[in-house]
Amino acid sequence: MKRSDVMMYVLLAAGAASGGGAFVVGKVAVADLPAATVALLRYGIAVILFAALLLAERRPLPRPSPRQWLLLTGMGLSAVAGYNLVFLEALKRAPAAEGGLIVPGSAPILFVALSALVFRQLPSRRTMLGVAMATAGLGVLFASSGGLADCNPSHRLGELLYLAGGFCWAVFLLCAHGLHGRIPSLAANTYAAVIGLAILAPLAILPDRGASLAHVRLSGAVEAAYLAVFATVLLLWANVRGLERLGAERVAPFVYIAPIAAVLGAAVFLGERPSPIEIVGGAIALLGTWVATHRPAPAAIPAATESRAAAA
Repeated sequence: MKRSDVMMYVLLAAGAASGGGAFVVGKVAVADLPAATVALLRYGIAVILFAALLLAERRPLPRPSPRQWLLLTGMGLSAVAGYNLVFLEALKRAPAAEGGLIVPGSAPILFVALSALVFRQLPSRRTMLGVAMATAGLGVLFASSGGLADCNPSHRLGELLYLAGGFCWAVFLLCAHGLHGRIPSLAANTYAAVIGLAILAPLAILPDRGASLAHVRLSGAVEAAYLAVFATVLLLWANVRGLERLGAERVAPFVYIAPIAAVLGAAVFLGERPSPIEIVGGAIALLGTWVATHRPAPAAIPAATESRAAAA
């Protein structure tokens, strides 16, 4: 294996682990600051870094069409503004470890469901099996976290907000899919981040006339910087570069590092201890997403045929 490929794998793992760490750091951040303020700080920093990466590429900025602007707005509204608000509000109410399992366990499945509705295409049997597995796993997780009826209402609301976060990511993926790769990923995400930041700004500033921003302590700034630098920019940049160098098939497994990092990080730094049945439910949900979204490799070409193809 090339040394450059090894470094790419390390970068992908670091980015994915940072994404999982967002659940831990986010929970600490919202203990002192409103969710909208944390989100605004996160993307205020992230937009600057995205812009720096775009300038470093020295390529002309793409000029989106009106339809593409609509899709980019959907990306910014869903994954930047919408997701951050529900994700951070959820962290106030429910354990970070649960979020680390519910969001990645639900987002791909909800994307499959939305795609089927929008494009009116019946999913394959394998996809439907994966959806059923993920749904069952999430059901087990919800039931085991206190019972479907007996759980604390605030805790249950937090879990539902995590599920809403998965829906936000599904909408984001649907909008990104609609771009058909005609706008480079880094540029598209930068535009979406700017749009999302514009939506977050009044939500963070108007309620208390900017008092929360004016009284951000150093610890809050460091937490927001982590969310921006590692859980946003590094995560995206690693995936963009990984897809370019290694391809989707070798990059895809790294998404499963994030929930592991979230659960372990919550245990080490927050003292959270998910029950074994919660872990099982989350694992079933994640396995279901893999079954639903993984495409088996095509059958190998017989050796004789390969030899003739090489000779040709």
